[in-house]
Amino acid sequence: MVVDFDLLRKIGGANFRDLGGHPARDGQRVRRKMVYRSAHLAELPAESPLRSLHLRTLVTLQSRVEVSHLGRPLDAILKSVRWEHIPIGDRWFDADNPVPLGDEPGQEHLALVRQFCEAWRAFFGLLAEGEIYPLLFHCSAGRDRTGVGAAMLLELLGVERDNIVADFLQSNVVFHQMPLRSTQLVPLFKWIDEHGGINGFMREAIGLRAAQLGKIRGDLLD
Repeated sequence: MVVDFDLLRKIGGANFRDLGGHPARDGQRVRRKMVYRSAHLAELPAESPLRSLHLRTLVTLQSRVEVSHLGRPLDAILKSVRWEHIPIGDRWFDADNPVPLGDEPGQEHLALVRQFCEAWRAFFGLLAEGEIYPLLFHCSAGRDRTGVGAAMLLELLGVERDNIVADFLQSNVVFHQMPLRSTQLVPLFKWIDEHGGINGFMREAIGLRAAQLGKIRGDLLD
């Protein structure tokens, strides 16, 4: 795995948005100001809206190697939040036994889930705890691991897939030279459908309980 850390340092706090506001099934809507997503928080511009958020929980999905290079989230943020580091990607940087991101072209975003189901179980288990919102989750760029995490969460909340894909592609505003494509989520959606839908997928592939899924929906849907 080769990463341009100099480039990543320049986008601290970028690719930021609220996951709330999306219409969901049965006339519901994802609650605003509850879950946010962004790029890493090791550096933030002075004008970043992240500086004025009143977060309760911060979840870092970066690998330990990335955190060691870019740094932890800013102390000004960490001092007022519960910080959970759920590393996704350490195996990519193992010089002795590296794990490829995907075996087939176009399967990379599926691999981000398949290779790290335990980490996603921890992430969604955290979302089901209660008393953790407002919450922000991020990786280094806030587009790939964060993107599939957002896709799974919005699917769980009953958001239509066209809207899920639109949120995924919004990262292209920041990364216009390396644009994401809607087709990159197709293998993940197919895997979800192979489990009979999001409920079966979350229980069988990720390992959550029905009560946890209900708690997440109860907290994040109006």
